[in-house]
Amino acid sequence: MAKYFQSAPVSNEALKHKEILLDGLYMHQDLDGSPNQNQKTIVNPNLPLQFGCTVANDWTIYDGLGPDKKLVARAQGPHMGAGVAKGSWFICFNMVFVDDRFAGSSLKVLGHFEEPVEGEWAILGGTGEFAYAQGVVTFKKLQDRSTRVRQLQIRAICLSFPSSLSMPTKMGPWGGNGGSIQDITTGTPMRLQSVTLSSESSWIVSLAFTYIDKLGKRRNEGPWGPDKGNSQTIEFGPKEYVTEISGTIDNVISSLVITTNIKKYVPFGHEKGNRFSAAVPENTCVVGFFARTGNALDAIGVYHGPIVV
Repeated sequence: MAKYFQSAPVSNEALKHKEILLDGLYMHQDLDGSPNQNQKTIVNPNLPLQFGCTVANDWTIYDGLGPDKKLVARAQGPHMGAGVAKGSWFICFNMVFVDDRFAGSSLKVLGHFEEPVEGEWAILGGTGEFAYAQGVVTFKKLQDRSTRVRQLQIRAICLSFPSSLSMPTKMGPWGGNGGSIQDITTGTPMRLQSVTLSSESSWIVSLAFTYIDKLGKRRNEGPWGPDKGNSQTIEFGPKEYVTEISGTIDNVISSLVITTNIKKYVPFGHEKGNRFSAAVPENTCVVGFFARTGNALDAIGVYHGPIVV
């Protein structure tokens, strides 16, 4: 699979919608030859009903009609005469916002206009604040002189995706200072599937785990540490995820507790030394581990990322 491609499942619970409504906007179309001309004819075949005539536009959109009106956005793109039997214009433009509130955001608009003076354009996408937008722009023409003003109302639904393709974040490590560094080398973790801990009477000896990476492939890491001691494996359920690790430190990790959204797995090893507790931030879960190991599990840290079940 190509290195530039990533794919990740997204649960329905993680998807969020928001509705946007922008009203009281006025778009100014200043025709060729007007003092504030903001469009230019680039092709004119001189056919009836201006069929085939192509015009580039950079129309201005304000938040009112009075002298104190403020520039909100610009409608940048082409419109073209597209009607043989009836005068009609096809239009396609980016509504690029320039005001402080939505600067850097845009809406992708497609449609046509003709007589009568009212109609709708489709919103087929967006960027920034309006990412994944779907909706309509309702317009009504107010003037028909050298400047044509259209009153706009924008209504759209935007789909917000969780950051399930973002890189996981490290927390920790907790434990002693000995041992060699151990870290994930085979993929970017997305969902933790199992954890295997080996322990002796006084400490945790080794750690191994399996996870699903960003490409949907099952990966194995470890064991990190000596292959000995009493081994126990936790297989997490399809709706189960780790929210916290805790335990005790006595130069090495002497005991470990794994807490999920469903239950607490306690304890592995022998509770001795100073206690530690590491709960991941809200709306995230443990997706993998890193560590230091020698003759035992000297220290442990976690990767946390969005919850994907």
